[in-house]
Parts: sequence; structure tokens; C-alpha cells
Amino acid sequence: MRIRWQAAAGLMAAAFLVTACGPGSSGGSGNAAADGASASPAAPSASAVSVALKTAQTSLGTILASAGGYTLYYYSADKPGSGTSVCTGSCATAWPPLTGTVQAPAGVTLPGPLGEITRPGGSKQVTINGYPIYLFAGDHAPGQVTGNGADGEWHVIKLAASSSSTAGSSSSTSGSSSGTSSGASTGSTGSTGSGGGGY
Repeated sequence: MRIRWQAAAGLMAAAFLVTACGPGSSGGSGNAAADGASASPAAPSASAVSVALKTAQTSLGTILASAGGYTLYYYSADKPGSGTSVCTGSCATAWPPLTGTVQAPAGVTLPGPLGEITRPGGSKQVTINGYPIYLFAGDHAPGQVTGNGADGEWHVIKLAASSSSTAGSSSSTSGSSSGTSSGASTGSTGSTGSGGGGY
């Protein structure tokens, strides 16, 4: 009898997650398969205290990745420089905010200055060029880019080709929204919808 109760509870929890992360939720990917994948225990976590960013070579080219190699994304519905993220609740479950103190990869020019915003719960979310940065729970292995283009608003952070692909310490931020990486370009703030042309 206990096994039946546990199975029923597990099914109810799964149904709740699918409903909470379904296509109608704020900022969800609009893809039921991708949203359902967000409940996977293999999904990346964004709760690290210290984050050393690095580059990754993917099918989309050179992109910015977390220390674990997971693809980082920005959400074009966020307003750069606003100091807030519109991805909260079930959206933030599917698209975990990148939190912690960050360091830019050595020798890499980021598309803008590193910074951070304070989320509603008080955690600090990393920003680049004013855009809050996220992981995607549907990416189950380093280098995957399955969230790129979701809802036409989620995009990888493309980088110019670089010879360096290891974490470095050219710059860091831990409370300032004005920290920059070496040679950071701050002139581009728009999104092209293709995941990097304007970013």
C-alpha cells in the first residue's frame, strides 16, 4: 500500500511540474518536451557561490558557458540595464538564473560588462551587458544548446573566436554592475533573435 501511495505522490508531483512549466507559463520555452525535461535531476544547477565562466565550442560556434561547460543564455524579454529579470516562478525553474561571483574567461572579449542584479528572493544574478544570464534545465550535458531559439526569445551568448577555452581571471564582479572584462564591447545592446548577432 505504501508503494502505491508513493507512486501516486510522484505522479502528482510530475503533473504539477508539467503544468507549472507548460507552454502557458511565463517565459517557458513553449516546447512541452523541453519544459518537461526541466524536471530532470541531471539538469544544471545555477546555485554555485563562485562561478568561473569559460568558452565552449558548439554546433552554433564559440559560446559562453558555465564552469561546468553548460551553455549560458540571455532572454530577450528582459530589458538590459533595468536591474530586474522577468523570468521568475516556473520560468526560473526551466531557466535557472546564473548566480554567484563570476570571472570572465582569460583572453576573451565579452559582449559587454559583467554585472549583477538582485532577484526577488535576494540572490544575485549575473548580467552581461545588462542582460540577466541563465542556464537551461533542458541541457543535460555540457555543450548542449537545446534552449537556443526557444519562444524566439532565448539565445546563447556567442563569442568571437578565441584561442582560449579555459576559465581565467581577467575580471570579476561581486556586487558591481560596472565590472568589465578585458576589452569588453559595450556598444551592442540589441538582440537579433538568432542568438548572438546583436549580443
